[in-house]
Amino acid sequence: MKYALAVLLLALVAGAALAVLTRREGPDVIHAELAGLSFAYQPAYARDDATAAGGLADRLAFLASFPGFVAGRGGVAPVKLTLTPSEESLDPQERPSKLYGRFLTSETLEGPGGLVLRRFEAESPYESEELLLSPPDGRAFFARCPKAQTGVPGEECLSLFRDGVIDVELRYPRELLEHWDALFDGARDLLARMRRRPARAAG
Repeated sequence: MKYALAVLLLALVAGAALAVLTRREGPDVIHAELAGLSFAYQPAYARDDATAAGGLADRLAFLASFPGFVAGRGGVAPVKLTLTPSEESLDPQERPSKLYGRFLTSETLEGPGGLVLRRFEAESPYESEELLLSPPDGRAFFARCPKAQTGVPGEECLSLFRDGVIDVELRYPRELLEHWDALFDGARDLLARMRRRPARAAG
């Protein structure tokens, strides 16, 4: 009888220790739902407490490293991704012409990575920034960045794209503009991996 009680006590202690360890380390995969889409991702991708908690969300915030888009800051440069429902907002690919176009000067310059650099007019809402566009009109890619000559180290460029029913905001260091196509492809691939459902076991 004493032996059975000792075994039971050891089992309870081991179970409690395992529970504490599991809570400390967190789950291997976090599951969340945004705009009717299911996401599954490693905890290290979560950029805030709400994303780390998972469940039904109105916003998801991730941190990945370029170029591999692995979790955290292990690569060349950090990339911040923020996902929100697209709702009825202006499609990001329309922003260069319908939102920013009226504030641009007529000057056209060559930018990094084959992008076209456009400057905003003085006293416009974006006068401290400049716009970089994929040829010819920025529908495939655009970035708003602090002016190169006055940008403070650490300031980030901003890009947006729509992926089905979600809008994706990217924030990243200016030096990644040289690789803008790989930046966009990597972000899209990461989101596709997060939405991929595991195959059901045969049988």
